[in-house]
Amino acid sequence: MGLSQGVEVGDLISGRWALLFVVIPGCPACEEVLPWFSQAAQVFPEIRFLLVAPWSTDELRKLGGAIPVYIDGGGIFGASLGVKRAPTVVFWAGGVPVHRLEWPFDRAKLEKGLEEVLAHPVPDPRALLGHLAPDFLASNLEGEPVLLASLPKPILLVFFNPGCPACWEDFPILAELSQEVTIILLVVGELSPEEFGRLRTVASEKVMVLSVKDFKVLEAYQVVRSPAYFLVDEKGVVIWVKEGNLVLGVVEKVREVLKKK
Repeated sequence: MGLSQGVEVGDLISGRWALLFVVIPGCPACEEVLPWFSQAAQVFPEIRFLLVAPWSTDELRKLGGAIPVYIDGGGIFGASLGVKRAPTVVFWAGGVPVHRLEWPFDRAKLEKGLEEVLAHPVPDPRALLGHLAPDFLASNLEGEPVLLASLPKPILLVFFNPGCPACWEDFPILAELSQEVTIILLVVGELSPEEFGRLRTVASEKVMVLSVKDFKVLEAYQVVRSPAYFLVDEKGVVIWVKEGNLVLGVVEKVREVLKKK
């Protein structure tokens, strides 16, 4: 199973989502609901929409429009959420299912559910775009105190979990990015001796490793997952945010963003 159109599995743990579980072809109710869902995606841009189906067909892609499709082979994802029939809409906020609609329902009930999930507060790191990066006091690997505000900028601040394989998967791209901008790997919490040793091997003049014990920094940046990336310009303003793994072309994207400032 997998995702298409640039949506990653890890994206589901942040933000607001509406997930429509469908079976096409042979499901008249699914065919009826899909256009509602596609139109709602244009009316509620703050919510991310996703179709979940056991397979993708031309009919599904046509009725769903530009909404990405999650191929749930064997119905494993749906079963984990207790979905028993199609169509079913699961409303998702901050990585937690908060409401669902099981067929039969009408367009008005769908819109009401979307309004409810829109009102549900969730952390959103992108809310920092255009604002000064929240300051914090951390320690470098030598145990010396470092204030974020005192660091030369621009910088790429990375919330980095040394026990997270996904964080290390990004490191080759980070090494390339370090040619464009100084990288700050921020670890929240205590470091084990093994993690300390591994981080020391990757630290360099262009890749600084900092640690902070106060978990309030996660609240300040509204971070709920690692890795999370914040590009901070020379004025200390957040100008680019990325949650989850880096993708192809991100070096060029960061370079483009920096040139605009």
